[in-house]
Amino acid sequence: MDRENHRPGRLNERQLLRLEEHVQRGQLLAPDELLRTAYAHLEEVQAAHCGRSEDDANMAAAICRVLDRLVSDWDSFSPAEQSWLRGAIRYFSKGDDEQPDDEPGGLRDDLEVLNACLTFARRDDLVLDASRFSCD
Repeated sequence: MDRENHRPGRLNERQLLRLEEHVQRGQLLAPDELLRTAYAHLEEVQAAHCGRSEDDANMAAAICRVLDRLVSDWDSFSPAEQSWLRGAIRYFSKGDDEQPDDEPGGLRDDLEVLNACLTFARRDDLVLDASRFSCD
């Protein structure tokens, strides 16, 4: 984590720039609304991977379960943490990120962004282990 710059660490430059865009665009959205968009994207991912990659669909479902927990605990986060978590939810909810979510392994970047934001928000207990999902 990059506390000196008040932003999540361990992300490449493109991921961080994209995340920052999502932070800015998500500021006026309520956490529940963001969560609804995440679950809508989950349905899209499951449909795209139907009959192909169960690992990708399982990863998307696991991400949504974590996002659900975050929204349930929303008031426990600082305003800065909430901003980055909003960005992480939007990053997942939009399939046009660094790796297209409808391709095998396309959720890896979403998982990396979420995990970096979870660490920033001191919620390492919710970090997802990428090795649980082979996605190849």
